[in-house]
Amino acid sequence: MRLTALIALVMALALGTSSWPADAQAPDAAGTTVPVPRLSEPPEGIHGHPLWDAWHELKPFGYQQREYLVSGAARAEDGTTAPYTTRIVVFRPRSEDRFNGTVLLDWVNVTAQFENAVDILEAREMLLREGYAFVHVSVQSAGLCCTPLTPKVWDPARYESINHPGDAYAADIFAQVARSMRARAADSVDPLGGLSPSRVIASGQSQSANRLYDYVSSGQAARDDVIDGFLIHGGGEKTFEVPLATPVLHLLSDLEADPSPPSDDPRYRLWEVAATAHSDYFIGYQSVFGNGPRTADQPPMDRAGYDELIDAAGNYGQIPAPLHATCTVAGATMPMHYAASTALHQLDRWVRTGEAPPVTQRFAFDATGQLAKDEHGNTRGGIRMPPVEVPVATYLTTACGLGGITAPFTDAQVQALYPTFADYQQRMRGATDRAVRRGWLLPVDARDQMRRVCTVRERYPAGSRGRCQDYRPPVFGSA
Repeated sequence: MRLTALIALVMALALGTSSWPADAQAPDAAGTTVPVPRLSEPPEGIHGHPLWDAWHELKPFGYQQREYLVSGAARAEDGTTAPYTTRIVVFRPRSEDRFNGTVLLDWVNVTAQFENAVDILEAREMLLREGYAFVHVSVQSAGLCCTPLTPKVWDPARYESINHPGDAYAADIFAQVARSMRARAADSVDPLGGLSPSRVIASGQSQSANRLYDYVSSGQAARDDVIDGFLIHGGGEKTFEVPLATPVLHLLSDLEADPSPPSDDPRYRLWEVAATAHSDYFIGYQSVFGNGPRTADQPPMDRAGYDELIDAAGNYGQIPAPLHATCTVAGATMPMHYAASTALHQLDRWVRTGEAPPVTQRFAFDATGQLAKDEHGNTRGGIRMPPVEVPVATYLTTACGLGGITAPFTDAQVQALYPTFADYQQRMRGATDRAVRRGWLLPVDARDQMRRVCTVRERYPAGSRGRCQDYRPPVFGSA
């Protein structure tokens, strides 16, 4: 926090008056009274780069990253105020012509007592492809201090000024970060480097989803009016205390399944994705082999390294791998990353055009209220990604609580279900087409899915392999 702002804040607290910065107290054209925090660049520090920055080079994608300290005064739920300094890491297109106008704020998860930007990891390919600016937002105190992989411990020189007053202030800190995407305080840097945003959407997964849900359901999000849409992923309830003022897409895995009816608010959509785990292989693989080396100051991977890692992370159980049996850290391979990417894409379109995503079928439940399972032990009902429609594995999604494991079928089982590779490929093509037409699977991801199908050829004897056919997806959302 700059000296002049600190002096003003101390005087305001001493006099018992509002501690909001004077240049941000009045409502702007959008009608919000959320203060605009001050953003500044951190010192170089010990490591010379942010904790949890990109594990791969961004230049090949036309992107860059910047970290900023965010300082202001936040209001708690009981009305008290306190000064704070936190940080954000901004990933943004290098030029306006690459920017799609939408900023995604990820309320990062801190369940492990360090930060995990789940939706940025899940939707990374789509975010880079479609030109979003996306922001790692350090909102909660547990993510900032005091375990080895928190900023205050990992690099005490770079993050010396970070000061979090407690999670009672987290929602207002998050709202102020959102405000800073479209308004600047005096003597503050521009987090978007000159890009002109049209929309700000927010996401959070697991305990972060619970926090976002509380922010929306309490009516605070509507009063603040700084975020245009929400992806509540893997947490929160299906009903709300107040009518929704902005679109909310609720994305759930098997772990969160329950048969209670959802809200009928027109601004709410529920997506339950069959055979997905709360934490999955795509997240875990990037965390272990991407983020892990980066925290040890290994250089970011080049484009070839990125492609190789993403290719391995996207294994859906079609090729057995040792990490399929690793609880929580990896394990469950049903591609929730396709669903999360589509959910964010659809949420953005909803905000832009007013066109709501499709209503999707619910999970199926048995007489006891538990998830119904098919003959392979996989979840019935819900959004059906191609690998659950045409399985080559059993997805034990809740075997480890927050995570699961994948039990790939043996070659003999695969061949019994699909006598030739051509049979398997044809059935996967049909399932993939259906998912695209129903608006659950983006066409680019459908092509990726069918590319991965080709690796199953190796599980057949030479005379039954046939050839891998080109794939052309149908029109998205045309069903």
